[in-house]
Amino acid sequence: MIRAVLPYLKFILISGIGIVILAIVYLCAKALPFRPPLSFLPSINFFKNLFSGNKYRGSVMRHREHIHKKWDKIISVIKSGDERDLRLAIIEADSLIDEILKEHGHSGHDMGERMKSIHPGEFSNLDALWEAHKTRNRLVHEAGYKISKEEARRIIAIYHKCMEDLLDAELELI
Repeated sequence: MIRAVLPYLKFILISGIGIVILAIVYLCAKALPFRPPLSFLPSINFFKNLFSGNKYRGSVMRHREHIHKKWDKIISVIKSGDERDLRLAIIEADSLIDEILKEHGHSGHDMGERMKSIHPGEFSNLDALWEAHKTRNRLVHEAGYKISKEEARRIIAIYHKCMEDLLDAELELI
């Protein structure tokens, strides 16, 4: 009697497994528009450079040292407190962020295009970075644009937070 039922039971179980698999595929397809697009390029490029050999690892570490030295130079310029030096520090900090975005594999001809290639879920301070970059553009392109010391320090603090997030490292702030 059990042998007579066994083929039917086997058919029912296999059919049930097939239905469950089809349901999973259907639900994944329906959920696809709701997930953010994946971007592995920044992390892949960094880890590829870091672990593909001593030559590349040394290159990445030298680049990080270069970034830290440039940041220290920016901090020393800020400490003078002169408006011209603050303007220069903002421009240098923007340039440094641009270097880091290039290192992370973001493409584009200028920093604006590179920031457009960043997915909002990938970088939490994207809106603040846009604000700082717009201020930098006003400093460079508008001859009469004045910036207060407080505003300049706030913009530098934005660049500082963005650099820490991009580098995952502690940097000295004023």
